[in-house]
Amino acid sequence: MRPVEFYFSLAETFKKGIDVKAAKAKRDEGKNVDNLYNPFPTSINLGCTVNGTYLKVNTGIKLRPAEYDFENQEPSRKCINRLEYKTFLQTKKAQVEREVINLRTNNEEITPDVVKGLMQNAFGGLQNSSSKKSFWEVYEEFKEYKGKTTKNTNISKYNSLVASLKKFEKKYYPLSFEKMTINFFTDFMSYSTDKLKHKNNTIGKNLKLVKVFLTWCWEHPKKYNKLLDYKKFKVENDMPEPLFLTQEELEMFEAANTEHSKTQTLSKMIFIYQCYTGQRIGDVLNLRKQDIRLSKNGEYNEWVLYQGKGNKKYSISIPILDKAQEILDKYFPSINGNDRVFPPQTNVMINKNLKIIGLTAGIDTIITKVNYSGVKRVERTSPKYKFISTHMARKTFITLSLEKGMRDEQIITFTGHTSIRQLRPYVGTEREKRNSDLMEKWNKGKSPTNDKSDTPIPSLIGVPDAGLMVS
Repeated sequence: MRPVEFYFSLAETFKKGIDVKAAKAKRDEGKNVDNLYNPFPTSINLGCTVNGTYLKVNTGIKLRPAEYDFENQEPSRKCINRLEYKTFLQTKKAQVEREVINLRTNNEEITPDVVKGLMQNAFGGLQNSSSKKSFWEVYEEFKEYKGKTTKNTNISKYNSLVASLKKFEKKYYPLSFEKMTINFFTDFMSYSTDKLKHKNNTIGKNLKLVKVFLTWCWEHPKKYNKLLDYKKFKVENDMPEPLFLTQEELEMFEAANTEHSKTQTLSKMIFIYQCYTGQRIGDVLNLRKQDIRLSKNGEYNEWVLYQGKGNKKYSISIPILDKAQEILDKYFPSINGNDRVFPPQTNVMINKNLKIIGLTAGIDTIITKVNYSGVKRVERTSPKYKFISTHMARKTFITLSLEKGMRDEQIITFTGHTSIRQLRPYVGTEREKRNSDLMEKWNKGKSPTNDKSDTPIPSLIGVPDAGLMVS
C-alpha cells in the first residue's frame, strides 16, 4: 500500500464564474490574482487519498484565499492570525500522520473509513457538531459555563449584553459565527453610537464581552467559532477625570439633615460608610455583622471582605475608621451575627437619595462632564450634587487617601485593585489644591493664599465655563 500523504486545501478559492485552470496558471507564473479570489472566508480542509478514495475533513478554520500561501499550504503573512492558525493546523496534521504510522507499524488495516475517522477525531468532528447549535444556543451554553465559574455580579453583564445584540440583529442581520468578522465589530460600534447613543466606555465594555465569548468559542473542543477576526479589533475606552467629593464637601454631606426621611438617612449612612472604606456598593450592602472582627493587635476593628467582583480567592482587610465605626455602632445593637448590617435598599433608590442629600448639603459647584460617543463630544453641565452616586464614594476614598499622603501601593491593598494601573481611573484631583501647589512651586514659594500683591484676581462669576470641566 502506498504511503498516505496529507495536505491542506481551501473549499472555495475563486469567485464563481472564474476560469479556475487559467487563474491557477496565472498564479503559478507569479502574477497577482487577488482580484480573482473569493473575497469571503472559506474553510481550510485536510485531504488525502487512501486506496484510490479521496478524503477531506473541515479543519474548522476559515480565512480569505488572499491570506493563504498555496505553495506552502499554510496561512500567509497577510493573515494577522497566521502563527496561531499555522500551529493549530500543523499540530493536528502531525497527530493524524502519527496515528497512521502507528497503524502501519502494528500491521493494522488502513482503510478510507479508518483514516477519515482519525481525521475527524483530530479536528473534533467539527463538520458535524458546530452546525447543530446556533449562535444564541452557544451563547446560552457559554452563560451556563460562566454561571458555574464566575460570581453572579459578573454574569449579569453577559445578560445585559443580550439586549444590545438583539436590537442590533433587528437593525442589521441575524448573528452567526460566520458573521463574526471585522465588519460585525464596525457595524456594532456604529449602531451602539448612532442608535443606542451609548458612550464609548459602554461600547468598549460590550465589545470586550463579545471578544471573551468568541475566545471561549474558539477554544471550545467543538470549535464553535472558526474565525479569529475578533482579535484584530482594538477596544478603546475614554478616560474621564474621576468625580469625587473634596474633604470639605464630604463634611458638608455628613452634616446634611435627613432626620425627616428614614430612606434618605439609610442612603446617607451607606454612602458615608463607602467613603470611609473605599468599597463597592454591592459589597457594602452584603456586609454582615460577623465580617467585622477585631484586628490581631486588638487596637481596632477591621472588615474581612471577599469582594464580590472578580474571582479573587483571597480576602482583603479594611481597618474601620472612626466615622465608619460610628455607623456600625448605630446598626449593630439590633442585628445578629449573620445579619446584614444595612437594611435592604436598591442602588437606584440610593443614588436618587444621594442627589437629594447633596442638594440639601449645598454641594453645588457647576461641573461640565465630558464623554464621547464615537467621535461625538457629549457634554453635561450641572451642579455637582446631580453627579453624586455610590461609585463616587469609592473614588472619594481613593483620592482623599492620596491627598492625605498615602501611597498607591498601600491603597490598592484596601481597594482590592491588583495593580496601580487599575487604580488610576479612580484618582481625581482637587482643583484648588492643584492650583495652589502649582502657584507655590512656580512662583518662588508664593501661593494664592499667601500672595500679598495688590493685583486683583479676576472674578469668574458669570463666565460660562467657570465651572469644573471633567472629561
